[in-house]
Amino acid sequence: MQNPVHKRAGETTSQRPQIEAQGKVVGRDARAVSIRVATPDDKEKLRRMFSRLSSKSIYRRFHHPYQRVPEQMLDLMLDVDHHDKESLVAVAKEEIVGQAMYVKLADSGDAEVAFVIEDEWQSKGLGKLLLSEIAEKAQRRGISTFTGQVLGENRRVLGLLNAVFAEVEYVIS
Repeated sequence: MQNPVHKRAGETTSQRPQIEAQGKVVGRDARAVSIRVATPDDKEKLRRMFSRLSSKSIYRRFHHPYQRVPEQMLDLMLDVDHHDKESLVAVAKEEIVGQAMYVKLADSGDAEVAFVIEDEWQSKGLGKLLLSEIAEKAQRRGISTFTGQVLGENRRVLGLLNAVFAEVEYVIS
């Protein structure tokens, strides 16, 4: 398992997906997605998104082969204070298709970051958008470094981190 460490959480590369004035993203296949802050009312939609994920995507996100994502995990993803803990969702046609979050670590400028994109939406620029948005919010709240655990076999996410963030370090544990 690798722990990518991202220095300067708000600094991203210039390869950012196109954002329309209303906060919508248009992917390569012209499907519109909006990014917004998650709320407790999103629990059922988040549960539905996880039910549509492949077992491989569930394992890559949680490092555990959940048949169903536990209620505690859903609660954690939605229990935010918009400073030390934040969660964003990507919505298409009123369904959640992606989620990103950070949790600040102690009294430091570090936060753990995690995200997941529905299988059908992977490799369409949505991960880049969510990570860029969560990084901007984190930077405005004094967070300068992201940490997270990524399976070493998950080359797509490792490539995405390198594409989004200006500086990425890896620690193999």
